Amino acid sequence: MCALFGGQGGSSQQTTESDSWYVTYGIQEAYDAIVNETDDWRERAAVKSSKSRLSFLTRRTPQNFIVDQAVSPRLYRLKDDQAGTVSFELIEVEDGGTAIKATYQGKARSLIQNFKAKMPVKILGSNTKVCPSCGKDMEPDFKTCPYCGATLG
Repeated sequence: MCALFGGQGGSSQQTTESDSWYVTYGIQEAYDAIVNETDDWRERAAVKSSKSRLSFLTRRTPQNFIVDQAVSPRLYRLKDDQAGTVSFELIEVEDGGTAIKATYQGKARSLIQNFKAKMPVKILGSNTKVCPSCGKDMEPDFKTCPYCGATLG
């Protein structure tokens, strides 16, 4: 996870975090699962804002998980007034499955954690290491991914 700080006078901006995981779904199936899950987020947020006793005071329609960019089946990005920006990057893994990287602001953490808990996450054997950037298998002693060049921790 990474945090971004900045702004004027030392004030901090909203924290940005990321999480990556590997699922057994094919890339299109994983993309569709993300679209379905975020549709549910949108519906729940709309119901919640319509039940607010003060909702009649604002003329502006709340932005509840509005799709900002969709490049099927590789990228899905949303914007929300409360949770901020949430993006999903998907990478197809050669031997099957998909690596998913979610980048989000701190208020969306529980949404991402709950979604990840529903997914068929796959953990590879101890003889291999998975690149967090592209999701490909490699030897456990590699310091750099031979496929995408990412630096490994």
